[in-house]
Amino acid sequence: MRDKLHDISIPGSDLLVALSNGIKEGAAIIEKSSGEVIFCNASLCSMFGIDSRSKLSITDFALRRKPPLGNNELLFRVGEAEGHGVYREQTEFISLTGKSFWVDLTIRAFVSKRKTFLLFILDPIDSIKETELKISQDRKRYRAILEHASMGIIEANDQGKIVAVNKFAESLFKYKKNELVGANIELLIPSRFHSNHVIHRTQYARNPKSRPMGVGIDLYAIKKNGTEFPVEVSLSSYKRNGNHNIIAFVSDISIRKKSELEIKKLNDDLEETVDQRTAQLKTAITQLEKSKDELSRLLEKEKELGELKSRFVSMASHEFRTPLSTILSSAYLLEQYNTGEQRFKREKHLKRIISSVNMLTDILNDFLCVGKIEEGKIVVKNSAFDIHQFALTTIEEIRNNLKQQQTINLVHAGAPMVEMDASLLKHIILNLISNASKFSPDDGVININIETNTSAVTISVKDNGIGISKNDQQHLTERFFRGTNVANIQGTGLGLHLVAKYAELMNGTVKCRSELDYGTEFTITFNKEHLV
Repeated sequence: MRDKLHDISIPGSDLLVALSNGIKEGAAIIEKSSGEVIFCNASLCSMFGIDSRSKLSITDFALRRKPPLGNNELLFRVGEAEGHGVYREQTEFISLTGKSFWVDLTIRAFVSKRKTFLLFILDPIDSIKETELKISQDRKRYRAILEHASMGIIEANDQGKIVAVNKFAESLFKYKKNELVGANIELLIPSRFHSNHVIHRTQYARNPKSRPMGVGIDLYAIKKNGTEFPVEVSLSSYKRNGNHNIIAFVSDISIRKKSELEIKKLNDDLEETVDQRTAQLKTAITQLEKSKDELSRLLEKEKELGELKSRFVSMASHEFRTPLSTILSSAYLLEQYNTGEQRFKREKHLKRIISSVNMLTDILNDFLCVGKIEEGKIVVKNSAFDIHQFALTTIEEIRNNLKQQQTINLVHAGAPMVEMDASLLKHIILNLISNASKFSPDDGVININIETNTSAVTISVKDNGIGISKNDQQHLTERFFRGTNVANIQGTGLGLHLVAKYAELMNGTVKCRSELDYGTEFTITFNKEHLV
């Protein structure tokens, strides 16, 4: 290649070759008349993916450009180089391997031995173009965010002049963009707040930081037509030309404020209802006190009926005393909490009263059911229903009676439709869940599994509570029996007795698997006659 340069007698060609191969820019010399590339340096060969022996022409440069140059466009660039001594442009080329790259292209023309030569210099600028592209993409993305955000966005300088708004802000305040840009931000604030707002924004401009505005107070904005509306504002800032620009994100909270007023009215109405219910509960408590005294007298007279009724008196007296004491103390405290600020305390004691009354009702229902079973008055009434939906509904009924952080997991496998006595099945499930909750920790998990197959319906309720000893498991279904490790937990000892009796009436069997401190699992299996 150097010999060829000597043949055309280009002055300093040896030096030119040495210098060209030592620079990062691509360099090529083209004879204008033939269009042949008579020299290209290593950098240019690397850019185009060729070796020094490859033959190139000026046409290759034109065709490898993106987009390719036509003949007239190529002649124009050559003419510019000849006429003005140099031609420059930023352009993109495609290598022989298909890789694209950007360069600053310089074309210079010179004459040697009456021949015109063109010197092409290609300075890579890929990193610059990538940066420009990223900036362009970021600009488009931020513009899209600004214009399509579902809240008003307003940018102001540290002097309080509006410099930009998005479309939502125009719609929110009913101004055109050109009416807002250049105006003071106070244009969008009711006049009675102007003086304070100027002070606040001046202080913020001195020490800007991202934060919600007006925490604990009501903020208002004003539309072009003079309509005021409540707003929520968040502030952010950035530096521009050494000055702080502030961005305000404005949301109309009119609907929320309206809801808050409606909730306040609802609370007032609820307090009035609570007062009425409290009066009714006082009457109910008086009646319950009379019932308690009467029940105690009757039980005393029935002691001679035997051990069963003696245990009944003992159990009933113990179980009734706790909820009634709760009712009495809560009723007394309700009389003391007679101001609006003590509403939550009233509600707390009201819930205690309701819970205790429900507990008494459950105890009495259990006693009545034992009597009906003994007298043979309970008749099984089967009907078809979706057992999975049935279980979900039953769980929802008892969920509020669980301890605060306890959870129930329900898993059902198999066909959903069964034919069973829904009332008796509901009693069984409620009793088992109630026991699981009662004897489990505050954050315990209760797992319910239901399986229906071609031969049976199986329901299991498993907890991770205190468990049942092997000795106690032999007596679980006896009336009034309670485990030795549940002395401090309320109960009548009738729940599992009823579960076993109901299961027996429905041709089912009850199995218990338990270990102390590791929880309990009850499994009830009903035969295939209950499948639809």
